[in-house]
Amino acid sequence: MEADLDTRTPRKRQRTHKGTGIEELPDDVIVDILSRMSIKDAVRTSVLSSRWKYLWMSMSVTLEFHDKDIATRKKFRAFVKHVLELYSRVDGLVIHFSNTRKKTESTAIDEWVYSAMLKQVKRFELDLSADCGFHCSYEFPSFVKLLTQFHREKYRPILRKFGSMRSSLRYLNGFGSLRTLRLVDVDIQDEMVQYFLDSCPCIEQLCIRASDATKHLRVVDPLPNLKELEISDCCNLESLEISATNLASCTYQGREISLPFKKTQDPFELTIGGVFCKSFIYEPNKHSSYSAQLVKLVLNLQTEDVQRESIKRTIAPPEFHQFGALKQLELNIVSKVGRSLLFFTSLIDASPHLHEFKLKIDYLVSRPWYLDYEIKSMIPFPEVTPEEAKRFHHRNLKVVKMVGYCGCLSEESFLVHLLKNSPSVETIFIDTDCDYYSDHWDNFVVMYRLRQDGKYPMIKPATREATLMDNEVSTQFDSRKCEETVKSRHYSMGDKKLWTQFDARSHARKLRSRFPSPIKFVIT
Repeated sequence: MEADLDTRTPRKRQRTHKGTGIEELPDDVIVDILSRMSIKDAVRTSVLSSRWKYLWMSMSVTLEFHDKDIATRKKFRAFVKHVLELYSRVDGLVIHFSNTRKKTESTAIDEWVYSAMLKQVKRFELDLSADCGFHCSYEFPSFVKLLTQFHREKYRPILRKFGSMRSSLRYLNGFGSLRTLRLVDVDIQDEMVQYFLDSCPCIEQLCIRASDATKHLRVVDPLPNLKELEISDCCNLESLEISATNLASCTYQGREISLPFKKTQDPFELTIGGVFCKSFIYEPNKHSSYSAQLVKLVLNLQTEDVQRESIKRTIAPPEFHQFGALKQLELNIVSKVGRSLLFFTSLIDASPHLHEFKLKIDYLVSRPWYLDYEIKSMIPFPEVTPEEAKRFHHRNLKVVKMVGYCGCLSEESFLVHLLKNSPSVETIFIDTDCDYYSDHWDNFVVMYRLRQDGKYPMIKPATREATLMDNEVSTQFDSRKCEETVKSRHYSMGDKKLWTQFDARSHARKLRSRFPSPIKFVIT
């Protein structure tokens, strides 16, 4: 008997021999596979079959929202609420919502905090900062508000059992899985910060920035997993105690306070700024108890309101104590074009094992009607002449980076002095990608600084018609024409020098020709 020939089409034969494959996998395994894909690709799988339609909602994701991506604030709030309702598992929640001036918006922000707690996120970031510097005065929910988010029949018996709200909230374990907490422009009370430190055993990163309600903080063991800590721009902070054995990186920027490091990992990294940074520069002996442990030090010797500060210290460079373990030193400073930078060579001399040095400069440039001597009072470090600069012999410095290079004589003098005293230098990076920026129409000065995020400069000449706003990009932007516009309308002062990126690169190339070939110059 002859075998029947299979006359079916290839498409039908393919369907008949369809293998089991991924369809036979349990839902948990499929969800795990989806979690390794981008959210966009995972959502696309919902069209495969009725079984796949809602599987993507069960995957654990990190959700990031930015109000600049949505047309209106009302639509943004509705969008965030809708997306949070869709996902049952959320690993991280990151929200940027700037300039919340309306009281009605506090309710929506509270809901985001409650969602982060009820979904037991591992990463929670809430950034309410505005580009204009406005402080929204939003206050992080208290214990009472957080407890009432649980069902009444659940939390009331627990409250009667434990007697205190903090213990009750810890028992409910709302933020028990939290590893990263970052609050920017959010007023959070001391007791709530302490709650996170006491009740989140897995917390690794904590950042509190621009909180007016934070006054007294104790970051004290047991904190077995805390690695990074940042407390910045908390204008009412009076005391900060740090005793965390495993802390590897700490950032403090703000007013001058007593900052005792009782127990920290040896060694660790430190970033400081504001008035406290000036204390570190001018009164180094106050910080000798922990400076010997530093492997990386970042000094932000500037403030946001630098134009309103008057720093009139004309002292000689202090004799810095030894930074015995320091490998990396980074200075972010505000200066005036042509002002001597030799003051900072003392820091290099005090770091015998320094391997990498970075200097980032933002230059203040006066407008035509503003006197230069007023700008001098804004510079937060004394001027040192080449004759006063200390001679030393550094044997371990390998890499030097200068960011914000404009090609003035003071930069050349600094690099020449540094290379003469550090014969071990192998590579020099010079970044010239800078331009002029001005944030307000009535500012007395503009700033010549590094470009950020590829944005065009905020150049505001004397006539409003030629103004180029921060996020506005001309369809046919001619940098040379824009430069000439600034020269003619904004800096019409005769022989006043207008620094440009073209000039900076030209000076950097000339500087490179002065040094022997073993030293590698990288100019960008």
